[in-house]
Amino acid sequence: MKNKKGQVWTTDYVIGLMLFILVLIITVKMVISIQPSQDQIIVYRDAVHLSDAILSKGYPANWTTTDVLLPGIADNNRINNTKLLQFQNMEYGQTKILMHTISDYLFFIKNGTGIINTGKCVYGYNITTNINCEPQLNTIKYENLAKIERMVIYNSTVVVMTIYAWN
Repeated sequence: MKNKKGQVWTTDYVIGLMLFILVLIITVKMVISIQPSQDQIIVYRDAVHLSDAILSKGYPANWTTTDVLLPGIADNNRINNTKLLQFQNMEYGQTKILMHTISDYLFFIKNGTGIINTGKCVYGYNITTNINCEPQLNTIKYENLAKIERMVIYNSTVVVMTIYAWN
Protein backbone atom coordinates (compact mmCIF):
# COMPACT_ATOMS: atom_id res chain seq x y z
CA MET A 1 0.00 0.00 0.00
CA LYS A 2 1.22 3.48 -0.85
CA ASN A 3 1.71 6.12 1.85
CA LYS A 4 -0.44 9.21 1.02
CA LYS A 5 1.49 11.86 2.95
CA GLY A 6 1.05 15.47 1.83
CA GLN A 7 -1.91 14.93 -0.45
CA VAL A 8 -5.00 17.14 -0.08
CA TRP A 9 -8.32 15.44 -0.22
CA THR A 10 -11.15 17.14 -2.08
CA THR A 11 -13.49 17.17 0.91
CA ASP A 12 -10.85 18.86 3.10
CA TYR A 13 -10.35 21.50 0.44
CA VAL A 14 -14.10 22.15 0.03
CA ILE A 15 -14.69 22.39 3.80
CA GLY A 16 -11.75 24.78 4.21
CA LEU A 17 -12.95 26.94 1.32
CA MET A 18 -16.49 27.10 2.74
CA LEU A 19 -15.19 28.15 6.16
CA PHE A 20 -13.02 30.83 4.58
CA ILE A 21 -15.97 32.20 2.56
CA LEU A 22 -18.22 32.17 5.65
CA VAL A 23 -15.68 34.13 7.70
CA LEU A 24 -15.21 36.58 4.82
CA ILE A 25 -18.98 37.19 4.52
CA ILE A 26 -19.36 37.72 8.28
CA THR A 27 -16.45 40.17 8.30
CA VAL A 28 -17.86 42.20 5.40
CA LYS A 29 -21.31 42.37 7.07
CA MET A 30 -19.75 43.57 10.33
CA VAL A 31 -17.75 46.29 8.59
CA ILE A 32 -20.83 47.49 6.72
CA SER A 33 -22.98 47.55 9.88
CA ILE A 34 -20.42 49.72 11.70
CA GLN A 35 -20.93 52.54 9.20
CA PRO A 36 -23.70 54.95 10.35
CA SER A 37 -26.75 55.31 8.16
CA GLN A 38 -27.68 58.59 6.52
CA ASP A 39 -30.51 59.04 9.06
CA GLN A 40 -28.08 58.60 11.96
CA ILE A 41 -25.78 61.21 10.46
CA ILE A 42 -28.67 63.67 10.04
CA VAL A 43 -29.84 63.23 13.64
CA TYR A 44 -26.31 63.68 15.01
CA ARG A 45 -25.77 66.75 12.81
CA ASP A 46 -29.06 68.22 14.06
CA ALA A 47 -28.06 67.57 17.70
CA VAL A 48 -24.74 69.37 17.25
CA HIS A 49 -26.42 72.25 15.42
CA LEU A 50 -29.07 72.54 18.15
CA SER A 51 -26.47 72.63 20.92
CA ASP A 52 -24.58 75.39 19.12
CA ALA A 53 -27.72 77.39 18.32
CA ILE A 54 -29.26 77.09 21.78
CA LEU A 55 -26.04 78.19 23.47
CA SER A 56 -25.67 81.18 21.17
CA LYS A 57 -27.02 84.71 21.66
CA GLY A 58 -29.58 84.04 18.98
CA TYR A 59 -30.42 86.43 16.22
CA PRO A 60 -31.01 89.28 16.58
CA ALA A 61 -28.87 89.49 19.72
CA ASN A 62 -31.70 90.90 21.87
CA TRP A 63 -34.48 88.87 20.28
CA THR A 64 -38.05 88.61 21.44
CA THR A 65 -40.71 86.10 20.43
CA THR A 66 -42.00 88.56 17.82
CA ASP A 67 -38.73 89.27 15.97
CA VAL A 68 -36.63 86.14 16.55
CA LEU A 69 -34.86 84.51 13.60
CA LEU A 70 -32.69 82.13 15.63
CA PRO A 71 -33.54 81.60 19.31
CA GLY A 72 -30.47 81.31 21.52
CA ILE A 73 -30.49 81.36 25.32
CA ALA A 74 -26.88 82.14 26.27
CA ASP A 75 -24.54 85.10 26.30
CA ASN A 76 -20.83 84.23 26.60
CA ASN A 77 -21.70 80.65 27.62
CA ARG A 78 -23.92 81.93 30.44
CA ILE A 79 -27.63 81.20 30.33
CA ASN A 80 -29.64 84.38 30.01
CA ASN A 81 -32.80 83.95 32.11
CA THR A 82 -34.74 86.47 30.01
CA LYS A 83 -33.99 84.58 26.80
CA LEU A 84 -34.72 81.27 28.51
CA LEU A 85 -38.14 82.57 29.51
CA GLN A 86 -38.73 83.83 25.95
CA PHE A 87 -37.76 80.40 24.62
CA GLN A 88 -40.14 78.77 27.10
CA ASN A 89 -43.00 80.90 25.78
CA MET A 90 -42.44 79.81 22.17
CA GLU A 91 -44.28 76.88 20.61
CA TYR A 92 -42.22 73.77 19.91
CA GLY A 93 -43.11 73.70 16.20
CA GLN A 94 -41.99 77.31 15.81
CA THR A 95 -38.64 76.67 17.53
CA LYS A 96 -38.04 73.61 15.37
CA ILE A 97 -38.58 75.68 12.23
CA LEU A 98 -36.42 78.56 13.49
CA MET A 99 -33.63 76.13 14.44
CA HIS A 100 -33.71 74.65 10.91
CA THR A 101 -33.87 71.08 12.14
CA ILE A 102 -35.88 68.12 10.94
CA SER A 103 -35.21 66.02 14.04
CA ASP A 104 -37.35 66.25 17.14
CA TYR A 105 -35.45 67.54 20.14
CA LEU A 106 -35.54 68.36 23.81
CA PHE A 107 -33.05 69.80 26.25
CA PHE A 108 -32.74 70.27 29.98
CA ILE A 109 -30.25 71.72 32.43
CA LYS A 110 -28.83 69.72 35.31
CA ASN A 111 -26.32 70.15 38.08
CA GLY A 112 -24.58 67.48 40.13
CA THR A 113 -27.72 66.58 42.06
CA GLY A 114 -30.26 66.47 39.22
CA ILE A 115 -32.28 68.45 36.71
CA ILE A 116 -32.86 72.10 37.55
CA ASN A 117 -36.40 73.42 37.18
CA THR A 118 -35.69 76.74 35.48
CA GLY A 119 -39.36 77.54 35.10
CA LYS A 120 -39.77 74.39 33.08
CA CYS A 121 -38.07 71.01 33.49
CA VAL A 122 -37.63 70.19 29.81
CA TYR A 123 -37.59 72.51 26.80
CA GLY A 124 -38.48 71.60 23.24
CA TYR A 125 -40.53 68.46 22.65
CA ASN A 126 -43.45 68.16 25.05
CA ILE A 127 -42.62 65.15 27.21
CA THR A 128 -43.81 64.05 30.62
CA THR A 129 -41.47 64.34 33.59
CA ASN A 130 -41.41 62.60 36.95
CA ILE A 131 -41.46 64.32 40.35
CA ASN A 132 -37.68 64.84 40.15
CA CYS A 133 -38.09 66.82 36.91
CA GLU A 134 -36.51 64.00 34.84
CA PRO A 135 -37.94 63.46 31.35
CA GLN A 136 -39.55 60.08 30.69
CA LEU A 137 -37.47 59.29 27.62
CA ASN A 138 -38.99 55.82 27.35
CA THR A 139 -42.24 57.45 26.21
CA ILE A 140 -40.79 58.65 22.89
CA LYS A 141 -40.49 56.43 19.85
CA TYR A 142 -37.40 56.82 17.69
CA GLU A 143 -35.24 55.05 15.18
CA ASN A 144 -32.11 57.15 15.72
CA LEU A 145 -31.16 59.08 18.84
CA ALA A 146 -28.28 61.45 19.53
CA LYS A 147 -27.26 62.98 22.85
CA ILE A 148 -25.03 66.02 23.31
CA GLU A 149 -23.91 67.40 26.66
CA ARG A 150 -22.46 70.89 27.00
CA MET A 151 -21.11 72.72 30.03
CA VAL A 152 -22.66 76.13 30.64
CA ILE A 153 -23.01 78.61 33.49
CA TYR A 154 -26.39 79.12 35.13
CA ASN A 155 -26.72 81.54 38.07
CA SER A 156 -22.92 81.57 38.59
CA THR A 157 -22.78 77.77 38.75
CA VAL A 158 -21.36 75.38 36.18
CA VAL A 159 -24.14 73.08 34.97
CA VAL A 160 -24.64 70.63 32.11
CA MET A 161 -27.12 71.19 29.32
CA THR A 162 -28.21 67.87 27.79
CA ILE A 163 -29.76 67.79 24.34
CA TYR A 164 -31.49 64.80 22.76
CA ALA A 165 -32.38 64.72 19.08
CA TRP A 166 -34.17 61.86 17.32
CA ASN A 167 -36.20 60.84 14.31
